[in-house]
Amino acid sequence: MELPGYQIEREIGRGGMARVYLAVQKKFGRLVALKVMSADYSKDPNFRKRFVRESRINAQLSHPNIVQVYDVGLHENYLYLVMEYLRGGDLNDKLKTGLHIQDLIRVVRDISRALDFAHDKGYIHRDIKPENILFREDGSAVLTDFGIAKVVDSGANLTRHGTVVGTPQYMSPEQAAGRKLDGRSDIYSLGVVFYRMLTGDVPFKADSAVAIGIKHLQDPVPKLPTHLNTFQPTIDRFLDKDVEQRFQSGEEINEALDEIHAEGLIPNSVLKTEVVTTAEIAAVGTDAITKVGDPIRAEREHDSPGSNSRTTGFLVALFLAVGLGAFLVVPGSPGVAWLDGVSRPATRSLSSAWSNAQSIATDPNQSLTSVMASYQRVLDIDPKHTESLAAIAGLADRWKTEIADNIERGDLAQASAKLAEAETILAQDAELAELERRLSNRRLALKLFAEGKAQLQSGGESNPEAARKAIQNFQEVLRLHPGNLGAAAELDRLANSFTQLARRAVREGNITDAMGYVDTASAANNQLPLLATVREDLKTAGDVESTISDLLREARAYRESNKLINPPGANAAESYHRVLATAVNNTLAKQGLAEVETQIFAEANRLLVAGQIAEASAIVERGVVVGLDSTAVQALREAVGRQLSTANSVNSLLVEAKDLMDQGFLTEPENNNAVSLLRNVTRLQPGNAEAKALLDTAAQRLAKVAQEAHDAGLIDDATNYMDLALTIAPAAADWRVLRDEWSSP
Repeated sequence: MELPGYQIEREIGRGGMARVYLAVQKKFGRLVALKVMSADYSKDPNFRKRFVRESRINAQLSHPNIVQVYDVGLHENYLYLVMEYLRGGDLNDKLKTGLHIQDLIRVVRDISRALDFAHDKGYIHRDIKPENILFREDGSAVLTDFGIAKVVDSGANLTRHGTVVGTPQYMSPEQAAGRKLDGRSDIYSLGVVFYRMLTGDVPFKADSAVAIGIKHLQDPVPKLPTHLNTFQPTIDRFLDKDVEQRFQSGEEINEALDEIHAEGLIPNSVLKTEVVTTAEIAAVGTDAITKVGDPIRAEREHDSPGSNSRTTGFLVALFLAVGLGAFLVVPGSPGVAWLDGVSRPATRSLSSAWSNAQSIATDPNQSLTSVMASYQRVLDIDPKHTESLAAIAGLADRWKTEIADNIERGDLAQASAKLAEAETILAQDAELAELERRLSNRRLALKLFAEGKAQLQSGGESNPEAARKAIQNFQEVLRLHPGNLGAAAELDRLANSFTQLARRAVREGNITDAMGYVDTASAANNQLPLLATVREDLKTAGDVESTISDLLREARAYRESNKLINPPGANAAESYHRVLATAVNNTLAKQGLAEVETQIFAEANRLLVAGQIAEASAIVERGVVVGLDSTAVQALREAVGRQLSTANSVNSLLVEAKDLMDQGFLTEPENNNAVSLLRNVTRLQPGNAEAKALLDTAAQRLAKVAQEAHDAGLIDDATNYMDLALTIAPAAADWRVLRDEWSSP
């Protein structure tokens, strides 16, 4: 398939619902992972809504250990999601080639941090498994695919009860039973992943998903091999069937791992799921097959060297490792070639991690997330690593400086990307707000400059009305971006052009036209030297005084007929401006124009208060053309902009609220449900009739669900739903009576 803006390179993965491609995002020239859903799914309107919901979740979860989502869309009936491309493969790939136990523990740490972040934001993943754990080039683990994530219940649950979603081998007991979930379900699933990394297999297996679920609910946690028994208490707590006895957070997991590390109990071993080759076994020696205390090893030590029992023990272990493709546990041993290639003692790991962090930090193409993650990996090994702590402290200043430089150079796409990332990683930094303001101003300046050029092109450069609009835009560009050479050059060019038109009009005796041209030139650049010469020429023109008198008389007549700024070319404001272009101190013209401005600005404000934004905006834009006070016009423009922003926000919230109501998300998830969005509308626009009607509908639906729950004998649920209905419609006396009856003993 072809997708606008992307060049697809090759397929890199597929599943039952989607294919994933390696692609180039042409706008930024970066490699991305492009997840394209099957057309059969994309045509389903309910699936589309779910897919949009997935994308919203992904977009909100910006963290070094969660895959970054760049874009989402629909093209020719194909839904697609654009994500960060991670080159390091998934956890299954890592286990095939071998992971040192220290690296394995870092994976658990990374995913624990990701889960803490997601759970704090109100999301649970519900499908933690090796396929959903990917790796960056620096080795950090990244959690992906929140496609079936569920927002933590905020009290009521209007989605379907009893639905089981996930992968059976990695499900928590409560997930297998279809019960309500929280973040501790993800922690259980991470425990299953940890168990598999340690042993090469999942703790519970059976012939069917139901049978596996029963084992999660009933069977005890299997014991780890003897050489890994230092991790048994951690695995037991990970996989406790009682959620209250389980690890409660990723932070608790990392504290437990810290204790094991501090006690020096972590084996110096490599774990590998791929079939072990005889060359690997030969490289590490026969002693690598078992550990002290294992039955085979004890038998070997009891027998004499070269005995048949020793040979038999080795062959049994060799058969298990090579013939069955089991995990290979390789104890560290100095001078062993194969071991040196995969096993990294702590000091060597620290040196490697620090070198990698320095390399990433000096690469201008690396993200702040990657740089921070690389330093974090050093601190995972040595929490007191001085250079890493200092680098992190200086990273924020360096990143803000780079954002400012990007803005100054006009590389706004790069500045925007870096700022978005910085706002997640450096959320408490007040300087980011100023950078956001500068970036916003620069974007608006570019937009206004383009609009000014378009106005001149469509209206004609000698057209005073088109020129006036363009002049206002270019002047606003200079306010937003002082020193903008393009805007300054355009203003000088327009001032010179209209001054030349004025000179020619004076020579031809067209005094009224000359005065209009001088007015436009003055608006563009009142300091143009040639403009002063033209003004002197006008003063000495034979009939200038009579022309001024005619213009003042004309302006009074326009005011009496309420033609203050319209129609174009025949209104009071333009007549007064022609006078002032020549006679800059004419008192009657100055007073008359001040009265016009007072009336116009009062009317624009009245329209804004009444919510008639389009009408107020039209007055403001017309005021620009006729040259009303630029400071007052700008203030009105900003007021109109705020009102438009509010109106757009309201419309967007209403559309989203209706969509959430259609999906059944009335009061959950927290802060992203129909009722919370509608309340935001009423805060922005008190008295919004549509929001009020939708809130009434939501309350009625909750009351109906409450009644149905009561009829089914679910008294607690019925009371809960009715309480929610009453929070929306507290004056509903009948509902309150029912609620009191249900809750009474």
